[in-house]
Amino acid sequence: MSFTLRVDKNVLYEARDGMKLAAEVYRPGDGGKYPAVIMRTPYRSDPIYGSGYFKVFQAVQSGYAVVVAYVRGRFGSQGEYNLSSPQNIEGADCFDTVEWVAGQSWCDGNVGMVGESALGTVQWKTARENPPHLKAIAPGLAGAPGSAGPETGDAPVNLNIAVSLLLTLAGDVLDKMDVRGESTVETRRVLDGVRKEPSLVYDYLPLKNVPQFNVPGIRELWETCLQTGASGGGFGAAEQYPFHSVNVPSLIYTNWYDPFSRNSIRSFDAMVSGGGSSFVRSHQHLLAGPWCHCQPQRVLGSIDFGPMADGAGSGVSEYMLAYFDKYLKGKNIDLPVVRYFTMGRNTWHTSSAWPPSGVQWQRFFLHSRGKANSLAGNGLLTRDEPHDEPVDIFVYNPLLPVPTAGGRGSQAENGFVYGPMNQVHIERREDVLCYTTPELESDIEVSGPLELHLVAASSCVDTDFTAKLVDVYRDGQAYNIADGIVRAQYRNSFTASDLLKPGEPTEFIIRLGH
Repeated sequence: MSFTLRVDKNVLYEARDGMKLAAEVYRPGDGGKYPAVIMRTPYRSDPIYGSGYFKVFQAVQSGYAVVVAYVRGRFGSQGEYNLSSPQNIEGADCFDTVEWVAGQSWCDGNVGMVGESALGTVQWKTARENPPHLKAIAPGLAGAPGSAGPETGDAPVNLNIAVSLLLTLAGDVLDKMDVRGESTVETRRVLDGVRKEPSLVYDYLPLKNVPQFNVPGIRELWETCLQTGASGGGFGAAEQYPFHSVNVPSLIYTNWYDPFSRNSIRSFDAMVSGGGSSFVRSHQHLLAGPWCHCQPQRVLGSIDFGPMADGAGSGVSEYMLAYFDKYLKGKNIDLPVVRYFTMGRNTWHTSSAWPPSGVQWQRFFLHSRGKANSLAGNGLLTRDEPHDEPVDIFVYNPLLPVPTAGGRGSQAENGFVYGPMNQVHIERREDVLCYTTPELESDIEVSGPLELHLVAASSCVDTDFTAKLVDVYRDGQAYNIADGIVRAQYRNSFTASDLLKPGEPTEFIIRLGH
């Protein structure tokens, strides 16, 4: 059967303030009317074609028009680009984009949105504006701005995300400098050097003064990227997101090793409990895969999750098309509320809620004889409550910090590889405390939120505490399942500092995701 694809590039439409915004339209070439799916983005459209979640050409062949709409100030859209664009500007642009698409001759009036990361965040900004023709959203790898909550203490910057974001966004900034007649040869050379040797940035303090980024336009972008790289921040969110204002179904998709996984799941919980209507609350969906902030792939870190984890075998793109078929085309499809991948079993499962029904909450306690330092120490993890045990002490040297090995993050670039990695070389360090269970008599499936309740004291007024849940193999290899971090001064609120009193025991809650 033949199929004709029509592509319209450099399509301009007008925002309410008169700014011309640019878009690309991909649609069937038969002149018919189709539901439309918008991917609103600050990035070049090339990577969008290869998305393993929502596939543009597959969608067009399935009877959709797909619109790649560029935010203001990017790739043909007029105005100034702002990574943390305020709601009154970005929200208005999103509303205008949805309604412009709905009014086109090739659209049947049913409009949805899809996309990951920044493309996911922008959907939350759109949904709270309630454009009349928006029928469904699918925000991926991005919780609603502010969904981390004021109680979150995840203040440390994710350097990989910050550097990746800057290098991704810098190209358009430099292209515009070229148009203005400004020389960018040296800046491009320096940025390429950072891409090849990211330690130039990672090892420099203070981060805001990294000399490689000390160029007008790049410097300001770097400062914004540093703010965004704080894992609880959510692209400049300073307020709690009004989930009660959202009146459309959503498919929230995330990954177990994505740095925003907890925010995504919190957004799902908030929509189920507090969406704008009973219909909305009962038509929320969650998809969770075994990946990081990246495309579906069979191998992540050092683990092969099997054929059901790669793009073709995962069924993710088919699930997403079924979602839009249900809410944009009105098809009677029984779509699971939750579809999630269980690592270790390497299989997909469905559930009517998250955590899945039947979950049994478990408590484990830290034990030692005062020397839990390194995997050679006497740290123990059991279900028995501790009584009158000595404290464990370690010395933290900021000039020789514990390195990151795997965990939640972006794709493998800029010197980092994320996902499950062998932790043994880290566990040999004396500044790492290890608490290990006896060999398990049977498998334990971890599905749901994880928290470490820690009581600790520090000689400083501020420090970071990190925690990992690790699966220890019989041969001694140890692979990280989940991890979390808390900055002490933000242990009670992400927006209000509360410094430690040196030597005073203080309780911390470290959330490890899921």
